[in-house]
Amino acid sequence: MADHAVPRAAVADSRKVDVALILMGLMAFSMGQTMIFAVAGPVTRLMGLKETDLGLIVSLAAVTYTFAVPVWGRISDRIGRVAVIYIGLMGYAITTAAFAYVMDLGMEGMLLAPLSLVLLIIIRMTLTIGSGGIHPGATAFMADITSDEKRAAGVAMVGAAFGLGAIAGPVLAGLLTVYGLLFPIYASAIVAAVLGAVIAFKVREPQRADLVHADRMPMFDRRVRPFFLLALIAFTTVAIIQQTSAFFFQDRFDLSPEATARNVGISVGCMSLAMMAVQAGLIQVLKMSPKTMLVLGFGATAVGLALTIWSPTLAYLYAAYAVIGIGGGLLNPGLLAGASLRVGAAHQGAVAGIVASGMGAGYIVGPLLGTYLFSINLYYPFAFAVLLSVASILAASMLKARPTEA
Repeated sequence: MADHAVPRAAVADSRKVDVALILMGLMAFSMGQTMIFAVAGPVTRLMGLKETDLGLIVSLAAVTYTFAVPVWGRISDRIGRVAVIYIGLMGYAITTAAFAYVMDLGMEGMLLAPLSLVLLIIIRMTLTIGSGGIHPGATAFMADITSDEKRAAGVAMVGAAFGLGAIAGPVLAGLLTVYGLLFPIYASAIVAAVLGAVIAFKVREPQRADLVHADRMPMFDRRVRPFFLLALIAFTTVAIIQQTSAFFFQDRFDLSPEATARNVGISVGCMSLAMMAVQAGLIQVLKMSPKTMLVLGFGATAVGLALTIWSPTLAYLYAAYAVIGIGGGLLNPGLLAGASLRVGAAHQGAVAGIVASGMGAGYIVGPLLGTYLFSINLYYPFAFAVLLSVASILAASMLKARPTEA
């Protein structure tokens, strides 16, 4: 692996290829995640599992992710950002292929539903542990090579890469399901493995001075605690949407499993396209403060969710998901940049891990809560998510600026 550091002043001219590879790795990771969410609903039903079983799989995996991601963030402060990124991609590739294989066996009746559920839980928890360094590593990488003035724009590019992968994922899933419902998942694992290998040998580690002897930052440091809590709320909402969308589409419009995957893919693609447009375009131009991004982001999310409840046709749902995407495009960089600006260079990995841990924690409660509410009424998950978003607008508006502390 190449390990020659590059001075911060030379970043603009020398790191374009490295940044491109990191962003491609993020895209591959995001692509695989949205592919899974697009097909998991109908697949689990074909395996004989219930909606709440899928919620249990994701929630338990979120527990391990929530604990693993801050650890990976601290590790990246010591061994480097690049190492945790390629380790994460390799781990993701192996466990994703195993996850799809168990689903394959379950659909073919070669595994009983209870055993399939146990195996899927174990594999998914292993997946989240192994891939926990991708997000904080990439965020810290961008923080290392950007100035304070360009931090939000740099971090937003991380979100844009995830958004582009999220667009490609469901679209490709819809197209590739003609070869089988799980074919797209296997393909995403191969792509992640290839990019992980390329990053390992080609990407250079940013230069960081005097970081080995930096003090350990507390998990709930007062500077970043509000961003952890807002991330928890925001991604509880995200988890509710992701875990119930397939069931909502299938039951509301009486769709086949293939049509469900296709239409969920289109909707998630619309959401992701709007998210990427905001992060790669709007934020780069308007230079909004993190606080402004959070208030507007939660507001747009609330509006999109309300439109989802009201939408009478699939076309309206596509538009509603796009509005949700606008909100998400503002929330992710608002959370990461706001927290990043409150600490010095020595703790960028740790703070990225803490915020990502809050995001992961949302997936502990969100899937179980969302699927439970869906079992009562198909509209309840989205109505509850509206309430969460409205409450978060008030919480974000109360954030106070604090000077960066080294």
